[in-house]
Parts: sequence; C-alpha cells; structure tokens
Amino acid sequence: MSEQDPVPRNEVDVSVLFITYNRSDLLEIAFRSIRERLDFGNLRVEFIVSDDASDPAHLSRVRSLPFDKHVLSAKNKGLGNNCNKGIANCSGEYILQIQDDFEFFGARTLILMALKIMQVDRDVGIIQLLNETPGVPHVVRSLKDGTRYLVFENDGISKLRDTVTRPYSDRPHLKSRQFCADIGPYMEGVPMTDMELDYRQRVACQKQWRVATIAQASAFSNLGVERSFNPSYVRARRLERIEGYPLVGPVLRRLRPAMRRVRDSVLRFGRP
Repeated sequence: MSEQDPVPRNEVDVSVLFITYNRSDLLEIAFRSIRERLDFGNLRVEFIVSDDASDPAHLSRVRSLPFDKHVLSAKNKGLGNNCNKGIANCSGEYILQIQDDFEFFGARTLILMALKIMQVDRDVGIIQLLNETPGVPHVVRSLKDGTRYLVFENDGISKLRDTVTRPYSDRPHLKSRQFCADIGPYMEGVPMTDMELDYRQRVACQKQWRVATIAQASAFSNLGVERSFNPSYVRARRLERIEGYPLVGPVLRRLRPAMRRVRDSVLRFGRP
C-alpha cells in the first residue's frame, strides 16, 4: 500500500526510489546523502521508499523520514516484489533506483550528466552508477563537453551467466520508465541471486536498449556489506578477506582463475 496519493506523472521528471528492508539506519544515511549532495537543477523530483515489511522499530523510522511516498508491505514478499511495487509507484520519466545501504559522495552533477547521456544517446536505457564491469565488451563514447561513457554490448546468450560477465546490476542506477516497461518486472518468489541473474539475462538478450556507465571515480560507498541480504556480494567479500591470509591466500589466488572457468562453463553450458 502507499500512504500518499499518486503524483501525476506529467509533474515529475525523476523519481528517486529507495529499496529497503530492516536497515532504516543505513537508509537514513543514504537518503540524506542524495537529498543534500546531489544537484537536480530545475528537474521536478520525487523521493519514494519501498519497504518490504520491516520490523516495527525499523518501519517506524522509515515512516519518519520525509519521503514524498512511503510504499509499504503488510508482509515480507522478497526483493523482486519490493522493487516492482516501488517502480509501479514512481511517477517520473526516469527512475534513480538505490538500495538502502549506498551513501552518495560523488560529483553533485552526476544525475544531470547521466540524464544528458540518455537524452542524447537514445539507445541507452540505463546507466549504472558504479563501475563494476569494465571488462565486459563495450565501446567508449563522448558527449560534446568531453564526458566519456562506456556503452556495453548485449551478448544475447540465453543462459544464466555469472554477475561479472554482464553489466546490469540492481546497485545504484538511473533508468528510463520505458526501459522498465520493455524489460519487464523483476521475478518474484525466487531467491535474490536468481532474480538478479534472470534480470541480467533479459537485459543481455534484448536489442532495443543498451547499458552504459560513466567513466568516473566511484560515487557511492556501500555501508552495509556485512548486513547484505545478497549472498553473492557477501561471498565476494569473504573471499577477499581469505585471500589476505598469509598461507591460504596465495594458494586461493592461484586456484580461483581455474575455479572461475569451471563455474562460467557450468553457468553458460550447463556442464564443466
């Protein structure tokens, strides 16, 4: 349910959508960092939070934050549903989607820059605001003012692939409403990793839209890695720590490339 009446879509340019569950302390930091540090110029902006039935103490804090819309759930339905109902309540032509544990500290004009890219380069439907996949095949393009950005290839492979082999991520990104409509909703009722891999696959197997990222220094700090509900991110951080151990680390670093090749073969072809 939503606690506010919908804002007419022709009155909003950008919807800033925060996705949260039981991390209201981090949500407040993330929310205020966007409100206080990002320059939206003359854009008409609304701030929305979509909560997946947080515990009472967290929910109370979520309600207290000055969002334009509080989109709440009576029961926990998972990340896919939480994202879908949040997007459904967005009125803007563009949606800035942010998880509740990402604090913004980048350039104040980042969103204005991203919007300019999407308005000039009409096949870019989404811009990832973290440089997570620079190794994925891409071309480098530039705006007239010299702003460089990477536009990734859609591989068209109709198999689930590892997260680092495709550019889409549910981490902070700006996307058009039409992109959301064409790609379709997130899967619901499945584990978080399955939901993410499915969405990445659908993005990679369509031809209308491309994913881009701005060539820049990091603009967000991940505050909640140790409290993440995404097992793939937690696993990656755990491996980083193990690789730092004096004896085990060097062995693991030598073995990981071979382990990764086996994993990628399984993901792509269904066999080692």
